[in-house]
Amino acid sequence: MVGVLIEMRTAIQRRSAQGRRGYGTLALLLVVTLLAVSSLLAGFTHYRHPGAGTDVLAVLCFGWLLGWITGPVLTGDDATLRLDYFKLLPIPPRKLAFAMLGAAFTNVSLLFSLIAFGALVAFGAQSGAGPALVGLVAVLLELALAVVASTVAVAVLGPAVSSRRGRDFGTMLIALAITGLSLASGSVPFLAGKLTSGRSPVLSAVVRALPSGWGALAVDAAGRGAWAESALALAGLALLTGALVLAWPPLLGRRLAMAPGGRSRATARGRTRANRRRPLLPATALGAVIRKELRLYSRSMLRSVQLMIAFLVGVLVCVVPALSGVRLLLPFAGVLFTAIAAACATNLYGDDGSALWLTLVTPNVERADVRGRQWAWLLVVGPAALLLTVVLTAVSGQRWAWPWALAAEPALLLGGAGVLVLVSILTVFPLTATGGPTPPRQLKVNLMLFATLLVTLAPPLVPLIAGAATGSGALSWLAVPVGLGWGALLCWGLGRLALRRLERRGPEVFALARTPAG
Repeated sequence: MVGVLIEMRTAIQRRSAQGRRGYGTLALLLVVTLLAVSSLLAGFTHYRHPGAGTDVLAVLCFGWLLGWITGPVLTGDDATLRLDYFKLLPIPPRKLAFAMLGAAFTNVSLLFSLIAFGALVAFGAQSGAGPALVGLVAVLLELALAVVASTVAVAVLGPAVSSRRGRDFGTMLIALAITGLSLASGSVPFLAGKLTSGRSPVLSAVVRALPSGWGALAVDAAGRGAWAESALALAGLALLTGALVLAWPPLLGRRLAMAPGGRSRATARGRTRANRRRPLLPATALGAVIRKELRLYSRSMLRSVQLMIAFLVGVLVCVVPALSGVRLLLPFAGVLFTAIAAACATNLYGDDGSALWLTLVTPNVERADVRGRQWAWLLVVGPAALLLTVVLTAVSGQRWAWPWALAAEPALLLGGAGVLVLVSILTVFPLTATGGPTPPRQLKVNLMLFATLLVTLAPPLVPLIAGAATGSGALSWLAVPVGLGWGALLCWGLGRLALRRLERRGPEVFALARTPAG
């Protein structure tokens, strides 16, 4: 049966690698090869600080093991041997479980992982033949753990990642990875310096305590002649792998008994009761628009990803420098998050597409539509932005930053709510046929990031700068009511302009938004 499953897996992978996907696969193989070779070279490196090599290899093994486990989350379940294929076949779950586990060892990713984990052998060879042999055993155990952990992860996370929510979550993880990579230039040198210089014993202890670090720990112990400690680390890897192997058949049996998507009857009944709850929003046109917009923020892939990127960039840009002692930006994480979120929401009517027709053919709902969009954006962005501002300003310990943060946040939050509806109705860029943003729309978002900051923050900056120049605390705190009042004025005034534009030019806006961009 293992042979049949391996043939199935090979045939599916061969077909999926043809055509346009073949170029993408080649590019991915090139990147993974470079990563694997880079990991291997880390095993040949000599470090000044004793134990630094062990920490570096533990981190690298953690990265590869994390890739094996999170890979199914990013790609949406196992695309080759889906468990749903075998639900109706009269095969005992235990027999099927071990057969699928055996077929999982034919994964081509093992070759790249073998190259990367080979750093353990190279690291051990620096101390002699014995540690190198221990490194070889550690490599085999790390590979076995990676394959088994990945298979178990598919069984545990499969029902979730196969659903629509799971695919949305996978896309958000990709956005998280892209954002993390864009900010990695600031964190990697810091973490590498901490590990190689031995200045962070806590971080070193954490990476060694994780199962991914047990292989490097075993090689390091063998190099010091601590053979009992080395054997204990290897035994830990073997026991953990064995425990996962034993847990796999029951997990597979539960998965085979699940309905598609993993939804149970109890969950369905719970959702029915939840739908019968009394709505929190009023049964008016304004309440309907707010509820519709809130659902869009939770269900629309585009809006969810934009909010996720705004939050990650806003927080990480300000928090990462704080890890190296620079806390100047900490109080302004909420401000940056709000500015990016407002800029991303400046194409609301273009993103609606032909659905805007429902608003135009309903009498006297323009005011509710504009104000409802503003309220919904404030409800989604406001609490997180205010919480970030207050908490991170307190954590930073910079008392001078309180008037700056408390003046900028309400001005940007309320003013941004006015800017986004007016710009959305003035400049409309339709989405593509697949629902994706076009390059002009992205350029508009980038430009509006600077424009929103300039329009909303200019008045409160006047007393702030004057207070800083004269050393007057009263002038600095005067910026708080100025920012609040200016933001409220922008929210009301720009919203009113957007309302008039929608009333007078609604059909023209619809004509621009209804046709997908080519």
